[in-house]
Amino acid sequence: MLKSLLLVFLLGFTSFAGAYQDFLSAGYPDGDKHQSFASMWAIWRAKHNKKYTAAQEEVRFGIFIENYYRIKQFNEANDDVMLALNKFADLTPTEFKLKKTGCGYYQSDLNFIKAHTAKIEVNGLPDSVDWRNKGAVTPVKDQGQCGSCWAFSTTGVLEGFYFIKNGKLLSFSEQQIVDCDTDQNEGCNGGWPYLAVEYAAKNGLEVEDDYPYTARDGNCDYDKSKTIKVASGYQFVTANSSDSLKAALVNNPVSVLIEADQNIFQFYSKGVIKAGCGAQLDHAVLAVGYQKVGLLEAFIVKNSWGESWGQNGYVYISTIGKFNQGQGVCGILAQPLIAT
Repeated sequence: MLKSLLLVFLLGFTSFAGAYQDFLSAGYPDGDKHQSFASMWAIWRAKHNKKYTAAQEEVRFGIFIENYYRIKQFNEANDDVMLALNKFADLTPTEFKLKKTGCGYYQSDLNFIKAHTAKIEVNGLPDSVDWRNKGAVTPVKDQGQCGSCWAFSTTGVLEGFYFIKNGKLLSFSEQQIVDCDTDQNEGCNGGWPYLAVEYAAKNGLEVEDDYPYTARDGNCDYDKSKTIKVASGYQFVTANSSDSLKAALVNNPVSVLIEADQNIFQFYSKGVIKAGCGAQLDHAVLAVGYQKVGLLEAFIVKNSWGESWGQNGYVYISTIGKFNQGQGVCGILAQPLIAT
């Protein structure tokens, strides 16, 4: 099986690559199914540098085929958003949930939230905002096999805040937060962005180059002399209000929590998510603006799964759609957070 797949790959890379690109854009190849799957599998493995034992190969190939049909069925039924066989195509939904979500926690004390909620004017909102175009957003990062999304969401909001205040974009250290902010946060097992912002306000942060990311829990080893005072604290944005989140985004990027354990997130490729992701918050990301995408208005959201996921690491989530008890699509309105 492995030898035949390798031979197929070597003899027909150019033609198969074309078929694979067609597949990714929802033009599914016809003809012999075994040959199509074999070629797609070989190219996908090479693209994502996947290596397996012989036993693993059979299992992962079977999951790959199941995901192919899952994606195909979804794309045929939806126009506004499209899925594709990305780097997570060899994972079952359960495996994906365990590996990539469950890294962000939310504050459930409503009195606490109310006491720490900012008053933001929502009148006269511009048609669009995109902090990427203003230089306030660092390149997309990759948390790897570590449940540290909360730290990446935190550095994202602090990087934007620092840029707006100082006119300089710095990439702050997620690893320092993972290693050192451990009183209540749990490193690769998850955490609260608001507590991480509070940690940064008290201790300062090193830049990424001085305290690089390792994607695993480590010993706290930062150099106080190299830390930068980034912000003085945090405030929540009024929950369950699309206009309030948009108003906050006029001023700066915003840390948001979402549910990301569904197929629509695992295989997201392009378009606007307006349903199908729930509101059981399990992932922290960064909203960097909002704009019209086709006929839909969407929040522009920076993820921490690398540039190969989604639209160069970004996802567009509708500002209106199938709401979950007012929490917005994917729960994005449930607990937005800004630095102060």
